[in-house]
Amino acid sequence: MRIIELEKKKNCVEVEVEDEDDLWHLYNMIEIGDQICGNTTREIKVTRGDQEERVGRRRVFLCIVVEDTGIQSFTGKLRVRGKIVSGPEDMNILGSYHSFALGPRDRLMIVKENWTSFFEERLDRAVKKSRPRVVVVTLDDQEATIYIIKDYEIHEVVSMASNMPGKYLENSDRSSLRSKYFNSIEEELMRIIKDGAYSIVLAGPGFTKNEFGKYLKEKHRTLNVFEESTSTVGTPGVREVMSRGALSKILEDTLIVRDSRLVDEFLSRLSKNPKLVAYGLKEVEKSINAGAVEALLVSDRLIKTAPLSEKRNLEGLCRNAEKYGGKVFFIGSEHEKGSQLYNLGGIAALLRFQVN
Repeated sequence: MRIIELEKKKNCVEVEVEDEDDLWHLYNMIEIGDQICGNTTREIKVTRGDQEERVGRRRVFLCIVVEDTGIQSFTGKLRVRGKIVSGPEDMNILGSYHSFALGPRDRLMIVKENWTSFFEERLDRAVKKSRPRVVVVTLDDQEATIYIIKDYEIHEVVSMASNMPGKYLENSDRSSLRSKYFNSIEEELMRIIKDGAYSIVLAGPGFTKNEFGKYLKEKHRTLNVFEESTSTVGTPGVREVMSRGALSKILEDTLIVRDSRLVDEFLSRLSKNPKLVAYGLKEVEKSINAGAVEALLVSDRLIKTAPLSEKRNLEGLCRNAEKYGGKVFFIGSEHEKGSQLYNLGGIAALLRFQVN
């Protein structure tokens, strides 16, 4: 994300969307009640007698007060809907509803009633992000699935079957089918990574991943390819890969890994040493006031869905935690570990010492 103009005193920032990850940042940054302004198209209607006719669309600059947001699954765009508060006078559209459909290269202005540390941290992440591009292929001799590891999610791109007979069955076509299988995986990989440098992780049980790794390296000697043994394929196999220390160097900067490690640490302490954690607003606030919080974990979904009074309370808790030397982490709820935190109340803390 690129900042075009920033005016903190006016709680206002104009940004340009650079990629799809920025849409996730914006989805979490834009709240109900914010004012969003930008260029868009609006349907033109004219009245002929008693009938209203649609005669085309016009490019206009509008401002709306946000009432709803969502990622459109069929387009991948961020939809922001609200009531128009500023626009061309000749169109007579004030008070009507309009939806922005935001994608890469779109610009918009965000004006907030309250400039929170959560918003500023998200904005800073989006602007400074320099994340490794990681593709994980889980495969065995029956199926392969390709995933892209993004900041906040494990995104499945494509899955394919090998159509090979069982390895204990004699079949003269097995070698030919294996070559076709490897070629299909390679073609999909090349399509995905054509627009930039990626690290490729091949994972799965058995030796198929190693054989495909050899095949891939012989054809593309410049690729950065890693191989990792897992007990299974599919999404569970990807989670195994992400938990392995061997891949930490290429995965450590992705926020989904950072978030997962923090939640895992909380869950581990909860089971082994529960006196060194707190969760739920009441217990966490008590621990913050005692100066015991080492790390405060706050679900971004909790902040996004909380009423204004509760958001202000959460903001105060974050400031107090930092005041007493704690670190605040806003945990994405789009992945499994983030959902676990949200289901535990959306807020938790790792403690330096026990609080009575």
